Formats: sequence, C-alpha cells, structure tokens
Amino acid sequence: MKIRPEDFGAIVATDDPPALLFVDRALATELGLPHQERWDNPRGHLSAPTEVHLLLTRRCDAGCPRCYVNATPDGAQQPREEVFAWLSALAAQGVFHVALGGGESMLRDDLFAIADHARSVGLVPNLTTSGLGMTAELAAECRRFGQVNLSLDGLGETYRNSRGYDGAAIALHALDLLVAAGVPTGINFVVSRHTIGDLEATTAEIARRGGNEVELLRLKPTGRAGVSYPHDRLLPEQAASLLPRVVALIEQYPTVKMKVDCSFVPLLCATGPNPDTLAALGVVGCEAGNVLAAVSPEGAATACSFINDRLGSVAALTERWDDHPVLERWRSFHTTAPEPCASCPYRLVCKGGCKAVSKFYHHGDPFHPDPECPRVVAHREGRPFVTNPITLPAHV
Repeated sequence: MKIRPEDFGAIVATDDPPALLFVDRALATELGLPHQERWDNPRGHLSAPTEVHLLLTRRCDAGCPRCYVNATPDGAQQPREEVFAWLSALAAQGVFHVALGGGESMLRDDLFAIADHARSVGLVPNLTTSGLGMTAELAAECRRFGQVNLSLDGLGETYRNSRGYDGAAIALHALDLLVAAGVPTGINFVVSRHTIGDLEATTAEIARRGGNEVELLRLKPTGRAGVSYPHDRLLPEQAASLLPRVVALIEQYPTVKMKVDCSFVPLLCATGPNPDTLAALGVVGCEAGNVLAAVSPEGAATACSFINDRLGSVAALTERWDDHPVLERWRSFHTTAPEPCASCPYRLVCKGGCKAVSKFYHHGDPFHPDPECPRVVAHREGRPFVTNPITLPAHV
C-alpha cells in the first residue's frame, strides 16, 4: 500500500485489487499518516498527477492517417538514461502510474528495461500498443505492466478505413496472446462518425476473448487527425446516442470495464443525465494539469498528451508543479469560464470540455468552452439550449 497526502486527506494505492482510493483526513490518520502541513495550508490541487502519459517515441511503421503524434518510421525518441531520469523524478514527486505510449513503444528494444525501472522506483507502468509484432514471448514479457491496451477502432473494414491498414486481426491476435499470458488487457477505441457503428460488435468481441476494458476516446484534432477532423468528428445524433449505448454495454458485458475519456463529458452532459449516473460511470471532465499530465518524446512536459504546448522540461511537473502559471490556468479554467459554461449545472463535472478541440477552433488558444458542446453551439447561435433527455435503465 502506498499513501500520498492531499488537501482532503490522502490517496491510497492498493495492489490487490489495484486501485486508487481517495480518503478523507480521518481515514488517512487511521491508516497511519501523521498530521500534514498540507491539511493546514491547502493548495487547491493535487500534490502531483496520479498518472503521467509518457510518450516514449514518435516511431511507428503503421502510418495511420489520424495519428495524433505525427508518428513516422524514423520518429524521435530519447535515450534510455533520459527516460530513467524522468521516471525517477516523477516517482519522487508521488506519481502512481505512467502510461507508456508513442508512436509504437514496442519498437523500442529497451521498453521492458524502462518498465522495470518504473517498477523499481515505485511506479506502475501501463502500455498502449497497436499489437504489431506481438508474439507469445513478448506477451509473456508484458506481465510487468499493470495493464496493456491495444488500439482497436472497430473490426474489419471499419478498422481499415480508420487506421489505413488491415490491422484489426493483428490487434485481436495480440489480445489473445496477452490474455493467454495472464496480462490484464483491454482496448482503446477512438470514436469518430466512421467507427461508432462498430462499438457494440467490438465490445462483444473483446468480452468473448477475455479482454477486461474498453476505453472510449473522442477523436481529437491533433497531429495528422487535424487534417480531416471536420469530416471525422461525431455527428450530434451520434454523440447523443453514446451514453445509453455505454450503459447498455455495461449491463450486457459485466466482465468488461467501460471507460469514457474526459473529452466526451460535454457531449454526455448535453443529454441531461443525473450527475449520480456520471459518477457511477467514473465520468469526469478535463483533469489535465491536475490528475493527469504528459511528457513528449522530446522530454517536454505538457498538461495534456493531446496538446503540444510545452511547459518546459519534466521539472515543470516536479519542481514547478505547485506554482507553474500555465498549469494553474489549466486547473482553474472552469472557475472563470464564460457563458454558457458559467451557468451550466454540469460545470464542475465537465470543466469546460476538451481544450484540444477548443484550441483547434480558436486559432491555437485552448482556453475556451468546448465549441462542439451542444449547449455551447446553442449559445453561439443565439438560441435557447433544450436538453435532449435520454432513457436509462431505472436502476442507473
């Protein structure tokens, strides 16, 4: 068990089952944590991210037309010793998890050494991969990761159209190898107007093969995805259908954890769900610069892995975490956001929506209400916003 002091008490990391528990001061004290200076002088934000997205490389041979990091076969990456230094600094700050990705991290011949170093300094490494090149031997080596997620945006032709190559079978084969090796494995499903139709069939296939997670990621207009984004983004009726579909999948496949990334929150809230429903699904808005942060393949700290606005070196997430002015702006945007966010009943849940989308539409400035939020669209068009309620099961 690992315990980290916070304003409200502490965050407790457990190994079995693997979980992060947010506990109040009384329970933190019961668990052996002495009185903290932070309890007398709250900072208003976490003492460190709980997770940092570590982009280990811009190398990848797949050439996906919507790659958010512009990965290429000869993309940049830092040497192992530099990555080790990042991991040690993040661990000393109190970070719990590192999400290792790229590019294609499996192309690094030192990937498993990096994961071992993460473990040695007290971090839990997780991995995102396309599954290209996965073998039974490599799958066994992946047991050192807390979780492996494969990129899978649908099956067959849907995947081919999304990623530009016929890779669904490759990802599913990798899933079979990882599950057989005893590695907790799920998928990352990038949701666009072209892939959302395969959501149910893909989830069914993951459940059938023993996968444990489907994480839904809203397509974001970053990297190469920015080129075709206006033609790829979800249609309003598709966005409105997402929450009831996710709830139905949770009920149908109880062994598969359905996760929805923070960028979807303004679209989900527009359907008028009970806030308790969102809480039960673990839905929270933008936590970049507080719960989450990122490091680019070049070693630049960023608040979000989908926005390449550099804060400086990794020291921005360690030595400057409490007082970095840009991080503070990310954390506080929802408290000063203009209308319609200012009067939105979901403001504290949504936090203004996806800043990557805002940056795309606002000439590089991410600090605007999400322009694809239906409430924001209505405000921009000068018409009243009318909630389009959805029907959920009575017990939800």
